[in-house]
Amino acid sequence: MDLGEPGHASSNSGPAVIGDMVVVGQQVSDNQRRDAPSGVVRAYDATTGALRWAWDAKRPDAQAPLRAGQSWPKGAPNVWNVISGGAGLGLVLLATGNAGNDHWGGNRDPEDDRFSSAVVAVDLATGATRWAFRTVERDRFDYDLGAQPVLTTLPVGGVMRPVVIQGTKTGSIFVLDARNGQPVAPVAYRKVPTDGMPGDRLSPVQPQSVAFPNLSGRPGRNPERIDARHSWGLTPLDAALCRIQFHRMRYDGIYSPPTDKGLGTLLFPGTVGGMNWGGIALDPARGVIISNHSRLPNRVELIPRAEVGDPAIGDGGRRPDQAVAPQKGAPYGVDRPMWLSLLGVPCIAPPWGYIAATDMRSGRLLWSQPLGTGRDSGPMGIPSLLRVVIGTPNLGGAVTTASGVTFIAAAQDNYLRAFETASGRLLWSARLPAGGQSLAMTYMHRGRQYVAIGATGHARFETKIGDTLMVYALPE
Repeated sequence: MDLGEPGHASSNSGPAVIGDMVVVGQQVSDNQRRDAPSGVVRAYDATTGALRWAWDAKRPDAQAPLRAGQSWPKGAPNVWNVISGGAGLGLVLLATGNAGNDHWGGNRDPEDDRFSSAVVAVDLATGATRWAFRTVERDRFDYDLGAQPVLTTLPVGGVMRPVVIQGTKTGSIFVLDARNGQPVAPVAYRKVPTDGMPGDRLSPVQPQSVAFPNLSGRPGRNPERIDARHSWGLTPLDAALCRIQFHRMRYDGIYSPPTDKGLGTLLFPGTVGGMNWGGIALDPARGVIISNHSRLPNRVELIPRAEVGDPAIGDGGRRPDQAVAPQKGAPYGVDRPMWLSLLGVPCIAPPWGYIAATDMRSGRLLWSQPLGTGRDSGPMGIPSLLRVVIGTPNLGGAVTTASGVTFIAAAQDNYLRAFETASGRLLWSARLPAGGQSLAMTYMHRGRQYVAIGATGHARFETKIGDTLMVYALPE
């Protein structure tokens, strides 16, 4: 791997078992250096452990062995989320991140832009690329794919076809033909600003799925656009300061290019999304997907290299020593905090997170509601202890059951909840000993149904850290 620094690459999603293969990707630390470790995805024989193939955006032959002393290509897009696929179609489905450095790409290779923020289908037996669909063109926004691709069948033109459903940080729900990657639901390519930083190359258009609601902010047909009137705070003072900051940032709606002017660019949706890790849950009998998403802006400011200097490269952890992420190999470092008030709350009014149900046959939003309370979070990091639904940022998806129940934790409060899939009615909740930024699972044992979740917390979401596996049994 030629990591360069300890912890620069790590495994943060479990391996996928597809047919007789075990397939694993990895997380590569963001915005540290252009020549970051490779985003290679490797497939091993499940019986013998032998390496069968290794896919990388810059390797034309996934089965070619490395020569002595050779490492995988540097800086290629990685796959840090959950890998999926189907043995029947002979496919492995990869949802990729960005090439090394998120917010400046003037020195990216064509292969980097081709496979960044893309759904990539590779051959299960050989690792060869079958098709790729980019959800963002020339991504300079860190709108990488955090949600796993979902393989299912849907009626298309009256015929059941295998499709891939992909949720994105930009709020789009893309539906692609699993055999060739072509959209089977309408996608519009909308004009966006291109006046980015010198030496960079931005796309004049960006794709948006228009057949389904957009889930990047308040659910609607298009991405939510905010203005100074959305500035918010707990007091008149911090609300006024947020409004002043808004006027000092560049904001032209979604896909506003990063800048080094003023306080930088307001990135909304922010780097959390939209839909992120944990992805979407599918109820195939009802043709419904359940998704959770955040509504939280970032402030992205590019810092000229002369002001950044040559700081130490961070690892995959919190990087507390870095006031600015170095983006080594680019003309700029980057500072990209959440857009928070001086009291540590978002500078836009809640809700900051939702759960929603979408009918995949009609494209209709069936219901949506805020997800999460202020019970375990609050101003200046002090929990409010109030179990009032406000909608919090969230991470970790849902699981649905054939009986029409959806289980999800994900929010910044420490609860596992059960909703009625058809209506969104809250049926049940249980207190977790730590944050539930993970996916629940359900299984049957001796005729009784169980729901399990790992309550381990999440440092960046500032939820309680723990190491507990919680298992609940449904009534007999």
